[in-house]
Order: sequence, then C-alpha cells, then structure tokens
Amino acid sequence: MKDYPDKETALKIWKDGLDFRIKNYGFNVADEYKFHTQGVAESCYLIATHTSDMDSEKAYVLGLLHDYGKKYPEKELNGFHGRWGYEEMIKMGYPAVARICLTHTFYSTDFDANCFPSYPAKDLAWAKKQLQQINYDDYDRIVQLCDMFFEKMSMVSLQKRFSGIMERYHLSFDTLKNSYDYAVKNKEYFDKKCQMDVYKILGIE
Repeated sequence: MKDYPDKETALKIWKDGLDFRIKNYGFNVADEYKFHTQGVAESCYLIATHTSDMDSEKAYVLGLLHDYGKKYPEKELNGFHGRWGYEEMIKMGYPAVARICLTHTFYSTDFDANCFPSYPAKDLAWAKKQLQQINYDDYDRIVQLCDMFFEKMSMVSLQKRFSGIMERYHLSFDTLKNSYDYAVKNKEYFDKKCQMDVYKILGIE
C-alpha cells in the first residue's frame, strides 16, 4: 500500500477538509486557501516532471495536502496546523503526507522555537521531537519551495513573497534572512536538478 493517496482520493480529502472548515468555523480566506494549495500542488507537479527521479503525482498530492491541518483555525483553538495535519494523515494511513504537513513549516529539523512565536510551545516541542526522526528528502524540499511562491492570490518570486511576509509579520531580521537564504538555495537546487530555471517552468517573472 502506498503511503500517500492517489490524486482522486487526495482531491476528495482536500475538499472534505475545506468543507469541514467552512461549515464548522467559517473561512474568510477560503478562496486564497484554494488558490494556494492548488497552486502549490500544480507547481510541485510541474517541477517534478522536469526531474528524472521524482514521482510527479506524489509531488502533486503532497503539495495539495500540505496545509490540510488548516481545516481547524489556529488562533481560535490555539494550535498548530502542522500537528493537526500530521496526526489526521497518520490516522488515515498516509505517513508521507503526514510528514509534509509538518516539514513544510520548518527549514531545519533543529529549528529555533523563538522564530515561531504564533505557535504554542507544546506544539513546537512536539514538532522538534518528530523532526529528529526525519531526514529531509526532495519531496520535503519541493513542497517547502513551492509553498513560497504564493502571496495571497498571486504566484510570485521568492523576493516578492518575502517582501509580503516582512509587511505582515513582525519577524526578526535574522529569521527572515535565514528563511530567505534557505529558499534561494532550495530554488538553486531544483534549478540544477531540472537543468533549467524553476521560474521558467512555472512562468514566474
């Protein structure tokens, strides 16, 4: 049995999660969420098709479901969507998706909890413990990268994405710089893997 669902099943899981959020909590950014998750999925798929050793359907599914935990509102419930997504995907029998729900948020398995002040300390401690058992692979990296190409209802370059983050969140300079530097190196890694500029593959100017 695969450790991730096929595309058709993933789309049903994605829709069920979105419907649950809207029905039980409301979701004033539902259109943005749909644009983001579908966009990450398509971007992961397109990049994977330009590699010689990645499964493009798996990349699509992982991208589509990376934010599944947002079926619950973090602020209202004082939680972390990565943990919710991880735990629900484990229950469904999809550990590959579970790890992506967690790894897409953290560029380092030994992250500094102070860099994530909006998440509860208990969830960050849990995340750090889980990450000690994980060595990031290309599926973790591709979702981390494609997650950074979306700013509200637009697909953008890394520079524009981080400008948006800087405007919205009061993060330290070091946190932003480290995240930006990682994202740039990640893009360079996939540029080399695809033997062409990822921006060209995705049509990002």
